[in-house]
Amino acid sequence: MVQPNYDYEKYSDVFKKFQQPMQELIELNMQTVQNVQHLKPEDFTKLNKPEEFLQKQVEVALANGHKALDYMQKSFHIMERAMLSCVKEAKEEIRK
Repeated sequence: MVQPNYDYEKYSDVFKKFQQPMQELIELNMQTVQNVQHLKPEDFTKLNKPEEFLQKQVEVALANGHKALDYMQKSFHIMERAMLSCVKEAKEEIRK
């Protein structure tokens, strides 16, 4: 039986190039999860009116919404850089 001729070195290079963006995404995920705001039990003791509770909830939701948008922007930037790098290398390979 004839085995296909795979260029394992080329595949290894490709995986190494995707390793950096994946590492950046993992770090971004960890940073984002750690920075998510939430109401703490001591926050409830400071509230005197039901409106204050609702106000706190809205503030937390807005803050987390902005963090989610920042996360999306940063993650898309990381993936865009990775894809542009791959396209650039593919074009160079075609020209050879």
